[in-house]
Amino acid sequence: IAMPVSVEIRDFCLAIEVPDGDSILEAALDEGLDYPFFCKGGTCGQCKTRLLDGRVALRPYAHFALTDEERTAGLILACRAEPLTDCVVTLGDEAPPPKV
Repeated sequence: IAMPVSVEIRDFCLAIEVPDGDSILEAALDEGLDYPFFCKGGTCGQCKTRLLDGRVALRPYAHFALTDEERTAGLILACRAEPLTDCVVTLGDEAPPPKV
């Protein structure tokens, strides 16, 4: 049985539980958070989020909504991101921690 993972959303100063198979955006909206989004389908880029810690699996998305360069820089689409581990994310421009 898969356990839900915890995603800390720095902008809301809280951590949410993300059930197995749900995206970060789905769980945030279920919690009633005012998370930015438009399409929920990986084509608009409104839910672009910086992954500060943890690992996610990204469902298929439009590459114009999240470029390879943005992905390399640590950005994800919350609507397409299923957390694989506990994660920390931010909507802002907070830089990811340096790799040690």
